[in-house]
Amino acid sequence: QESALYVMAAGFLLQFASAPAVVAPRRHPAVVGRASTIGGTPAVTDRTAVGTLSLPSLGIGTIAWNGKTEEDKARIAGVAAAAQARGLDFFDTAERYGASPLSLIPAALAGLGLPVDKSYLGGDCESNLAEWGRGATVATKFTPTPWRRQASDVVDAARGSCERLGVDSIDLYQLHMPDIIQPFRAFGVVDRKDEIYWDGLAEAYKSGLVRNVGVSNYGGALLERAQEHLARQGVPLVSNQIAFNLLCRREGSLATLEKGNELGVRTLAYYPLAMGLLTGKLAARNLRQAVLEKRVSPQRAADLCRYLEGGSGGTAGDIPRNGVLPLLEAVSDVAAARSKTPAQVALNWVMCKGAIPVGGASSVSQVEDNLGALGWRLEPSEVGQLDAAADDLPFDFKGAGFQTTDSKFVGYGFERWVLN
Repeated sequence: QESALYVMAAGFLLQFASAPAVVAPRRHPAVVGRASTIGGTPAVTDRTAVGTLSLPSLGIGTIAWNGKTEEDKARIAGVAAAAQARGLDFFDTAERYGASPLSLIPAALAGLGLPVDKSYLGGDCESNLAEWGRGATVATKFTPTPWRRQASDVVDAARGSCERLGVDSIDLYQLHMPDIIQPFRAFGVVDRKDEIYWDGLAEAYKSGLVRNVGVSNYGGALLERAQEHLARQGVPLVSNQIAFNLLCRREGSLATLEKGNELGVRTLAYYPLAMGLLTGKLAARNLRQAVLEKRVSPQRAADLCRYLEGGSGGTAGDIPRNGVLPLLEAVSDVAAARSKTPAQVALNWVMCKGAIPVGGASSVSQVEDNLGALGWRLEPSEVGQLDAAADDLPFDFKGAGFQTTDSKFVGYGFERWVLN
């Protein structure tokens, strides 16, 4: 039976394994936004306070910083060095980032209560950042799992992350999600341990293992509960990381951000460019070609094509004809008037809402383009123009393929959270 479960989990994971996004040449005017260097680089001067930290108002997500070849490792090291040299020195990771699909199978089986090794079951992005992120501000995350049942488990995990990162104390330690992994929910058995994990954050903070604490994928109500629980122990809750972008504002995302602003909890926004959809670079024909060349999974490509062209099914759901095109036209209009790129405008819009966008960067050119989102802000009228274009779309971005905005695949299926 155990072997059968391994096969089942492997099948699920390999079927939905993600692959790099595929881009097409720009279809908008070839204008590259160049950031002002007055008073230093924008990432040095355009910063946001998060707890005791002063962060550039744009972070870099490292889920893809897991080079398999020496060439990949050299490329990523170059990206990290280029980012830090330009002041983009805030990197976000997690104890599970970098895990291969097969390496996640033991975690899924342990979640079902099977007798497998429950020691470290994550990836190696943290270990990579010990080298590539030396000197940067690094945030990482604790993953709630059924076998982690005590506050001391959070402390032990934080200690393990410190060792892999090569630091004595973590700048920002976050819970990766609410305690949603409930493998026996179908049988009426639910064992939520959120408050235990909050106690663990408090213990890690008081012990000096972490300098600041945050959460991820919390809706407004749970965010307020967590803040109150931690405040009773004298621990400030400084951040909440959620999926948020121009295409992802419904389903509670915008309301959660506004609640965070009200509580003084900074929102960190992952998927700020909606997996590349807001850059204006993705093209359906290139995605389909990438599937033939096995550079992207069929599920991911099919969902991204639905957002681009319209269609029904998959993670995307029902998307009308022409998909995101009306919004992209509005973004491109603002970008052209500003001599910026669509990506820079989309990132700046997130900043204007009070959040720090945390986007990926796989090349030095992406770092440069992202840098152009700093050092300026959209006018209220431009924000309103983009809001109106987004409001006119009858759908939200929900992710693509295996990667979604409201769930985690945990071997036996998807477990979901809700923000609203």
